[in-house]
Order: sequence, then structure tokens, then C-alpha cells
Amino acid sequence: MRVLLVVAILAAAPAARGDDSLPGPEQHKGQLGVSLRLGTGIRGIAPFDSKEYCGKSDSTAAYGNAPVCTARSPLALDLELGYGVTSAIDLLVELKLGLERDFGPTPNADGPRVVQLAPGARFFFSEAKRTKLFIQPELVLDFTGYKNDTGGDLGTNIGARSLEGFWIDLHRAYGLYFWAGQTIEVTKWFSFELDAGIGFQGRYP
Repeated sequence: MRVLLVVAILAAAPAARGDDSLPGPEQHKGQLGVSLRLGTGIRGIAPFDSKEYCGKSDSTAAYGNAPVCTARSPLALDLELGYGVTSAIDLLVELKLGLERDFGPTPNADGPRVVQLAPGARFFFSEAKRTKLFIQPELVLDFTGYKNDTGGDLGTNIGARSLEGFWIDLHRAYGLYFWAGQTIEVTKWFSFELDAGIGFQGRYP
């Protein structure tokens, strides 16, 4: 019994001393955060021009290109820089870099790797001592170098993304989170993507 009492006192001691390694009510406020995120998902693309190839062929279509293409999204790595303006709001910018190549302008051509820039914000709620929920709306600027069958650049696509997830602060300086996201892009073609994964964030000071 005495051993259990001593262990309990020692475990409680850091909190009683105000150990800054433990999460507190003002966590994230005034901290610079760098996040690494990895995930995978599915995507559907519907080109506005039937001459454009979106990853699948259709012999019954006028130009041999499927009007709607569905497939797994290319694996990508998300790098994120954020700053906690309050304990519940982070301002951030995300850079998505493709690890796999996407589809090319024709069925047998190599495609580009995804490059997207997405400014946004993360809003925390339902906060406990170490866990919280969040929602993260972003504007998406898609600079991926897709081309048509004549080699012409298809330009920048613009859209929006929303991430929702469960956050766990393991320490004042770092945490991990599980997320699910939805992305819509509408200017180059209409695309809708669902993905999910895990992320890790380090913070300073």
C-alpha cells in the first residue's frame, strides 16, 4: 500500500510543480508549429472538355476518353507551417507534394506529381487536457503540371478543402492527430476527393 502511495505522489508531482511539458489551457497559443501529414484516399474527376484525358479510356466516348474517372488518389506528403493565434485557432499554410505520379495527357504517358498550396486555419473544440477535435478549412491552389494531348499546360486549378480530426497532445512541444478530408476543385475540371491519414506536429517554443 505504501509503495502505491509513493508512486501516486511521484506521478502527481510534475503537475503540482506546473511542469510545462504537460498540456495546458493556453496550449498552441503563440507557438510556431511544423506538421507532417500522410494519407491516402479516392478521387473522381469530370473534365469540362471531352477531349481531355482524366486517367481512364472509354471506347464508346467520342474522343475515347471517359467522361468521369474514379481511382485511388496518388500518395502525397503534406507539409504544414502554422501559428497559434489563440488557444483554439491556428493560422496555417500547407504544401502538398506528390510521392507518386498522377495520370498523363494520354493513357501511356507519364504524368506529373501533385503540387498544391493551401492557406487556411484550424479550429479546435471539445477540448480535454490532452485531446481535442478540430476542423480545418483551406483554399486550394493546385499547381500540378497537367497537360493536354498536344503538350499544352492546363493551368492552375482552384478549389477548397476541409479536414476534420482528432488531436492528441503528447507534450507541450509535439502531438499527433488522425484526420479525414474532402477536397473539391472546380476551375480546370470538377474533381472531388476523399482521403484520410495520420499527422505529427512539432511546436516551438
